[in-house]
Amino acid sequence: MPGRATIVARTRRGGCDHGHEFARWSRAFACQEPPTWERFESAVVGFAVEFPKKPTVKTEQQLTGLTMTEVEIVGVDRGPRGQLQVSSYLLAIGAAELPVESMLQLDCMAAYQDSKFIPGSPRKVMLAGQEGVAVTGIAPRSPSLPNGGWSEDRCAILGDRMVHLIAIGPDDAETRSDGARFLDSLGGRSPARP
Repeated sequence: MPGRATIVARTRRGGCDHGHEFARWSRAFACQEPPTWERFESAVVGFAVEFPKKPTVKTEQQLTGLTMTEVEIVGVDRGPRGQLQVSSYLLAIGAAELPVESMLQLDCMAAYQDSKFIPGSPRKVMLAGQEGVAVTGIAPRSPSLPNGGWSEDRCAILGDRMVHLIAIGPDDAETRSDGARFLDSLGGRSPARP
């Protein structure tokens, strides 16, 4: 899973580093039609989630805990509007020995290491019918983020996989609204048709 610095860098693409460019982008977004949200179903994990456009899907090896693990990453890079992403990986055999809430908090808080985002305290949430953990982070105002930054990470164990959702972008009503829609949309896949 990319760290906050990587995601913040993606958030700044497209001219948000320059004040006059930001004003131009703000006007452009105000004139756009709202996106048509699409349901994405992961065949690997068995979850479904909504994105504002077709997401990219990739797998890569990442260090999760103490082992290298294949991680499925599904996401939408929204340029200066931030990113929506869900990643998942198979839990290691020894992970069952750790308390579930500890595993969830570790995974959700890992993204805030070496980050400009300041995480709040982890809190319990329900995700796809499972108890999970959520962490909201705030980045201070800066030349690249005139309104500051907002992020929310939510983590749950679905079956034998850790699932980690991230919504991140400028700290404004649109980011929070789109983030809530994405984060709240996590559910099971549609039943197979006979």
